[in-house]
Amino acid sequence: MIIIAAVLAAALAGGAEAPPTPAAEVEQADEAFWAAYNDCDRDRMAAAFTEDAEFYHDITGLTRGRDAIVASLMSGPCGTAGQHLRREVVQGTVQAYPLADRNIFLVGDHQFYVRQDGKAEHISARARFADVWRREDGRWRMARVVSYDHGPPPYAPPPVDAAFDATRLPSFAGRYRSPDFGDVTLSVEGRGLRMQSGGLSLVLFPVSEARFAATDRDIQFAFNGDEVTIFDGGQAVTTAQMQR
Repeated sequence: MIIIAAVLAAALAGGAEAPPTPAAEVEQADEAFWAAYNDCDRDRMAAAFTEDAEFYHDITGLTRGRDAIVASLMSGPCGTAGQHLRREVVQGTVQAYPLADRNIFLVGDHQFYVRQDGKAEHISARARFADVWRREDGRWRMARVVSYDHGPPPYAPPPVDAAFDATRLPSFAGRYRSPDFGDVTLSVEGRGLRMQSGGLSLVLFPVSEARFAATDRDIQFAFNGDEVTIFDGGQAVTTAQMQR
């Protein structure tokens, strides 16, 4: 009987779920904060910071104190009428490390998406974060936040249309005038078009019968007769008319 009881006890113990580690708890708390951020929920965001929290940002600088941090989030990302900013973690980048005094150091990459009234959501930026989480009052809160290395998202150009008839390239070449950016000049270069406007110069390659794209940044030209619509980051930014 003693042996049977011992075997049963071991089996029951083996089937019980182990409690989450501090690192796992912090990752859950981090997910909850960013859900509040995406909802622009002031109270839920405030609950994720210590009173003496400090937020370091490579663009906006240093913000001290929970109230000031939350106020900056509400007036910044959440404060633009007709626009919604959504944050999404880059899967596989989050790492958690224990520190002394029961603190957790959390690092990773994230990217931000913008949706404006009447327009489709598009990715606007990618950045890195490094946070120190502190255990207080029975929950995890951020004591130090560093948001840095903000920049454009990685660009994957669309495939070149291998069937495009290169003899059609001269029909797209010429000088176009945009009310927003002035003159845009297109000239034939190899199997593509060289675009020049002000100090910007890049090569566009055909991705369809009347659409050209750059390979190193998300700029596309969509032609319709003597008119071209220019897209930057997936959004139409101007229309230019060919000058004859």
